[in-house]
Amino acid sequence: MAWTLRLSEDEEAALSAQAVVEGRSKQEITRDAIRTYLTRQRTWDDYLSEGPVVFG
Repeated sequence: MAWTLRLSEDEEAALSAQAVVEGRSKQEITRDAIRTYLTRQRTWDDYLSEGPVVFG
């Protein structure tokens, strides 16, 4: 999957500072944050157990 994340200058600076403190890359921090968010917000398991979802 490919995606683009655009941050404000302040957010970019905060992410850079966090990367220095943690000794990790900005990409690693961002990837882990998005993975955690998706895991917490996941709802598709509920729908897959009851058959296909039809839109339209």
